Amino acid sequence: MAEVLCPAGPLEQFIDQVCRVVGADETAAAEVAHHLVRANLSGHDSHGVLRMPWYVQQIQNGVLKPEARPEIVRQRGATALIDARRSFGQYSTIFALEWAMGAAREHGIATAAIRNSMHIGRLGEYAERAVAEGLVGIATYGAAGPGSGIVVPFGGRERFLGTNPWSFGVPAGEEGLMLFDAATSTIAEGKIRVARSKGAQLPAGCIIDESGQPSTQPDDFYAGGALLPLGGDAGGHKGYGLALTAALLGGLAMIESDTADSWDIGARHGRADEVAAGPTGHITGVLLIVLDPSFFGDADRYGALTGATLAAAREVKPAAGVQRVLTPGEPEKISRERREREGIPLPDAIWEELSGLATQFNIPLPEPVRG
Repeated sequence: MAEVLCPAGPLEQFIDQVCRVVGADETAAAEVAHHLVRANLSGHDSHGVLRMPWYVQQIQNGVLKPEARPEIVRQRGATALIDARRSFGQYSTIFALEWAMGAAREHGIATAAIRNSMHIGRLGEYAERAVAEGLVGIATYGAAGPGSGIVVPFGGRERFLGTNPWSFGVPAGEEGLMLFDAATSTIAEGKIRVARSKGAQLPAGCIIDESGQPSTQPDDFYAGGALLPLGGDAGGHKGYGLALTAALLGGLAMIESDTADSWDIGARHGRADEVAAGPTGHITGVLLIVLDPSFFGDADRYGALTGATLAAAREVKPAAGVQRVLTPGEPEKISRERREREGIPLPDAIWEELSGLATQFNIPLPEPVRG
């Protein structure tokens, strides 16, 4: 499969311009562009610039509101309810995270729930931002309900759950950080998009087709199939449990109003025509938790402890065929170093979609390194 190799800086500038043209202000546009390109740099192409054409479609369908600004609806001590108001999800989640980080420095811990959120992108970005401030970051978002997601519950064959990821970021002194970021489905939906754009098959055990049969064809998912929960036949109950927990905790954002997040349930997956206000049995939302290690003792001591543990994990004797054990967050760091130097690889199909945006909005495409 042919691909274009594009430098990160110009690609980020291009996405920023597209966001502004469709109605985002300077701050929101910069946040979305930075987030998408950093996802590509980190090796998570499923959450990178391939999302921009989808966002534009949501805007044109009246689902995503690029000009909207998130607001704090309720605040008491170290807790807050944020209404994203269907603004860009990256922008509203950073807004909530910044509030939570400030509150955590005051109280030791803070929690923010976000309603009416659109797609928030790579979840690990928010945990990393917290760690950069010396804080522990926990983030999750989830959706659950009949037909509301793209993942079947364990033992089921109908869509019921979102991919409902979890992310944990822990500062680790000189070692940097530990960053865990994963969907509770076997793979993220965006990885199916990437496979389809490359004309590749999926690994076995990731999806079922419309009839409930196992498949490795990306098109079968988009033709009415579904993702399977993390863990497969033996451990799928674990992914299912984590996914349902993410949705129920995210549902804290829905307490304020019966219709809160009704847009989020369907719009997150691009199905605005299926969204109904306050559907029975549906729940969804985003939840952020931030902790300040200094409230538990010496933060530097904590960083030394966590860093030493990570260093020890990397010294574990590797399995056959493995060069060495990596700690969570290392693959992203390695990818960023390489792609910052060499450029971001974009399959031709994705480059063509970006070219379509360039033509539609009269914005020049970045000059590729190769392709």
